[in-house]
Amino acid sequence: MSTTKKDTRSVTLSWQSGQAFSAVSGSGHSVTLDGNVEDGQSPMEALLSALGGCMGIDIVHILEKMRVPFGALAIEVEGTRRESEPRSFHRIVLRFRFTGAMPADKAARAVELSLDKYCSVFHSFRTDIDVATEIDIVATANA
Repeated sequence: MSTTKKDTRSVTLSWQSGQAFSAVSGSGHSVTLDGNVEDGQSPMEALLSALGGCMGIDIVHILEKMRVPFGALAIEVEGTRRESEPRSFHRIVLRFRFTGAMPADKAARAVELSLDKYCSVFHSFRTDIDVATEIDIVATANA
């Protein structure tokens, strides 16, 4: 499948102060990322949020297609980082708490389908992603 403009997402980050950046998506939504965790989530926390959010969206959609009603869904995501640089996650635990009378096998199937097939955030953790960098220097009058 070829990549089209519709398949592309973008985010522009602007440094605020300290280790804080404002991230504005191409759709116009913004979040603050902060390495000091004072003005927003750290980038690693945001990564866990993205994973939990992606799986949650999948699971709700899957359960709706299965016609399985539920009252609420809470997701706890806990990541354990390596002690040496680059301190990536080596273990992530996701806890899904459903409220309502629903069959456990349907909940388990929805989680399994999200993780194995649908969650694009999880599958973006793959090591075969092609990452490119580009650098632009904008000279100022004081430089």
